[in-house]
This record gives sequence, C-alpha cells and structure tokens, in this order.
Amino acid sequence: MKFGISYFGPEPLFHLRRDFLLSMKYGLEDLGHDVVLNGLSLESDRFNFVVGAYFLPNAEIPKIAQSGLRHAHVNTEVIAQDMLNFNPQKVDFLGAYLPAIRAGQFAWDVILDNLPEYKRYGVNAHFFRWGWDQKLEDIQHRQEKDLDFYFFGMMSNRRKQIVQSVRQKGFRGAADHSCPYFLRNDRIARAKVQLNIVQEEKYTHVNSFRVCYLANNRCAIVSEHEQDPAGYLEMTRLATAQEMPDVVADLVTNNKWRELGEKAYALMRQRPMKAILEALLDTSGLK
Repeated sequence: MKFGISYFGPEPLFHLRRDFLLSMKYGLEDLGHDVVLNGLSLESDRFNFVVGAYFLPNAEIPKIAQSGLRHAHVNTEVIAQDMLNFNPQKVDFLGAYLPAIRAGQFAWDVILDNLPEYKRYGVNAHFFRWGWDQKLEDIQHRQEKDLDFYFFGMMSNRRKQIVQSVRQKGFRGAADHSCPYFLRNDRIARAKVQLNIVQEEKYTHVNSFRVCYLANNRCAIVSEHEQDPAGYLEMTRLATAQEMPDVVADLVTNNKWRELGEKAYALMRQRPMKAILEALLDTSGLK
C-alpha cells in the first residue's frame, strides 16, 4: 500500500518530531509498504497520515477533510477537559480539531490515556505504541564520553532549574532547547546519562518520543515519575526532581550507566515497530 506522512507543525519542531515521523516511515516500510514524507501537503494517490493538524489556523483545519483524500489523524497531545494539552488557546478543539479527527477514517494516538476521551466523543481511535526499529539506531556512542549528562527539549524554567541542580552536584552536561537532530545526536553520543524531565507540572504524561528513541539507541535514561500506563518508564531509572542529581551521581561515579543503557535497549527490542504497525493497520481496517 502507498502511504504519505504529513506534519503540519512549525519548521523548528520538525527536529523534535524527526524520530517519531521516521519510526512510522521505517515501520511501514519494514512491512513492505511504499511510504513518503509529505511535509505540509497531502498526496492524492496515497493514504495520508496527518500529524500536527492542530498547528494549523482553525479555518484551515477543515480543508484536510474537504480535500476528499483518504487520511487519518495521528495525535500526539493530551486530550482532556475538551482541550488539547490543557490549553484552550492551542486550538479550537471542539469546533475545529475534533471534527477534523472525526472526518478521518480513524485516529491513532500515542497517549494511551486519551482513548477513553475518544470513546466519549464517538471517534474510532487506536493506541499507537512506540516500538524498536534497527534503522533508528543511529547514535554512534563515543568510547570515552566527555559529558556526564544531556537533556534535549523545550527548556521551561522548571527544566532549567533541575538541569542546574545536576550541574551544581559537580557534573558536566549540556541542555538544548531546540537544535538540529545531528547536533542533538552528537551530544547524546557524548553523554553517559540522558535526562527525561517534566516540562511543567500540569503535563503529567510520559514523553515517549524522548524515552523510546534513547532506549532504541542503548542510552541510560534518568526520568522523573510520570503518568505511564504503557510502561515506557520501565526502560529508565526513576527519580524525583530532588533525587535526580544523586541518581545521576550514582550512575556516573559507579559506572552503572552502561548496564542501564543495555537494559533499556533489551526492553525496547521486545516490541518491534514492524509488529506494532502490522497489528495497528489490521485493527484500523487497512491492509
């Protein structure tokens, strides 16, 4: 089958969504499908997976359905209280985004806790779990690592404070708000430990994009406790914000980070993206 993957977010966020889009592409290709990345468009001769439609102006969102092209939405944000990400300004959820999702053939969602919301709205939705793919093993780890820790993601004040608390423990590290993926990957390769930090306290769900990509690449991950019904945080060492500096210290000074990275990778490999997408396509009625 021929598929296209479209992403309607602003250009800087392409780097933050790079791993997710490629995981979809590679998994579908592993099943023998013809897959292209469409960017900001849809293709008439393909079934289109639409990611990030909520970034479009409200008046533009309905045009996806009005195009008459076969498509489905892939949602990556929390749905709760008739809003997206608890932010009424993010998108007109009830007036624009939800009708667009309903107009698609089905919906895939990366957050398991969103499924009861879809049921409440009468939407045919399915959980899209992240899985392992060999082609996403693209971190070339340095034999001698010169960074103790690294964090990449939107740098809220909360995240800045936690990163600073690790630095104050005497460890050398880096943090990037937004950067090209090849710079990010170079810093991942240099760091012994990768951090997964909650952006704001209201965002309680695990960031599967960060955790799964790092686990796919044999990385040691220290994560805050988050809402995690899918069990992704089994691949991490858990810590509260206050505990994080001491946990990093334990992994670095006692050289436990290598073992933690191998454990994460072994758990990730138990769920190949190829098998996940094969079941998901079948459940969604696509062959």
